[in-house]
Amino acid sequence: MSPLTLSDEGEVAGMVGVVLVGGKSRRYGRNKALEFFQGERLIDRQVRTVGSLFSEVLVITNEPELYLHLDVTIVRDVIPGQGPLGGIYTGLIFAQGKSVFVTACDMPFVQPAVVRRMVQLAKNYDVIVPEKIEGLEPLHAIYSSLCLPHIEQMLDHGMLQVINFFPAVKVYRLSSEEIGQLDPQGLSFVNINTPDDMDRAKDLLEGLEKSRGD
Repeated sequence: MSPLTLSDEGEVAGMVGVVLVGGKSRRYGRNKALEFFQGERLIDRQVRTVGSLFSEVLVITNEPELYLHLDVTIVRDVIPGQGPLGGIYTGLIFAQGKSVFVTACDMPFVQPAVVRRMVQLAKNYDVIVPEKIEGLEPLHAIYSSLCLPHIEQMLDHGMLQVINFFPAVKVYRLSSEEIGQLDPQGLSFVNINTPDDMDRAKDLLEGLEKSRGD
């Protein structure tokens, strides 16, 4: 496994950032990745954030033609229709032996401090995954190349729940207490599935900006 180092600019070497653009956005009613949030599309915002942390970024999608404007590598799922697990599998294959930090395009408040802490832990584990009060968050997680055979086995058996392979690998669960120290406002895992979620995210951001101004 490649060593993980931080550059002077705060980028991570030896790891690839992966943004998943999957699903049918059924609850949103249209492609939420192309919806605007704070003057930019969700996908553009997420690629910008992840690109500030990782020198190499992959966008995994089954509609690559929609994202050719992005200055990153666009990759089609190796095995279409396998949900987030298939996206993680594709990311690891194209990362060519490097670990990957995986996030979804609809999580607009990724916190660099949380990601950097996860990166610090990655050399000793196969998976670094946040553990919220509600449970694990596998779409804001780091996966090493050693996960590949276990994911492949799950895909072969039609088992698509990401966390089901965790017992077979070495996992570090980033506790809610650790997360709270790095992200006291709990922004990291806010995601947008519906137009109401979008409105709440905008209200949340406005509230934060107002409190900072005060």
